[in-house]
Amino acid sequence: MSAGKSGIFSKTELSAVRLANDQLFVSFLPEVGAKMNSLKSVRSGREFLYQPPGDPYRRAAYGASFADYDTSGFDECCPTIAECIYPEPGFAGRKMPDHGDRWSASWDYWAGDGELFFETQGKSLPYRFQKSARLEDNAIMLAYEIENTGSEEFAFLWSAHPLLAVEASCRIVLPEEVSGLFVEWSRGERLVKFGDSCGWPIAACKDGESVDLSALRDASARTADKVFTSRLQEGFCALSYPQTKETIAFHFNPQDVPYLGIWICQGGWPSPEGGNFTVGLEPCTGYPDSVREVIHRGGCDVLRPEGKEEVGTEN
Repeated sequence: MSAGKSGIFSKTELSAVRLANDQLFVSFLPEVGAKMNSLKSVRSGREFLYQPPGDPYRRAAYGASFADYDTSGFDECCPTIAECIYPEPGFAGRKMPDHGDRWSASWDYWAGDGELFFETQGKSLPYRFQKSARLEDNAIMLAYEIENTGSEEFAFLWSAHPLLAVEASCRIVLPEEVSGLFVEWSRGERLVKFGDSCGWPIAACKDGESVDLSALRDASARTADKVFTSRLQEGFCALSYPQTKETIAFHFNPQDVPYLGIWICQGGWPSPEGGNFTVGLEPCTGYPDSVREVIHRGGCDVLRPEGKEEVGTEN
């Protein structure tokens, strides 16, 4: 089937489903959380998504630790990012798994008119989650819908989770309105502790050193930091590759997705001895990572019975 003017849809032996045109190639793994495992420029050959070594893709058991699997590509996190216990009446006491329900689930999928559709059912909470993907020239258009299939309302957190392939010369680009960030986690609290703030792009470390968070070093830095913007007026972020003058940019509607999580990992996670070198630019509906904490802070979306919520992003 076509995708744009000259695209293809195919299914491989590894159960990957693909879209392509003369500018982009994209691949998803329906049985591995409908992960986008490849986003490649046809013209330059650049792979924009972080690739794990070897061929590690395997289905995870529900509730597994995200760090025990491939920690790569573009997953979906819902209804939480951090593992926690749901606090609200109706579902109080339910365990919300690490990085949510969706990355470890097998999704149904189908294709039509140059577009891919993916659907799965929630496990920790009663919901149906759907996403679609299509190519438009050098952009991939992603749209999401979550529907409450139960009889009681619930609060939820959704975050895109694209882990990008990076190099030491890369720079992170945020809207000009961003001057400070909420710190979720910083290895060794090198920035500050959870709940404190740091500057952007220049942040003061606890040892007195100033660091430009927008400029990547390399994996030998052994750092890892997760930070969030406050509510955005402009739904935009990007990662630039100065050596080849390429950029991957994310555009999203800040009325539906008002925040951005930023994961900067320079060899410091899962362990400082052999950590990943990647950046995550993660449009999200709330922060910090725990839906329990977002509820306590009063910033969580609530989905009522038979209610639906739609969001979309452009990469």
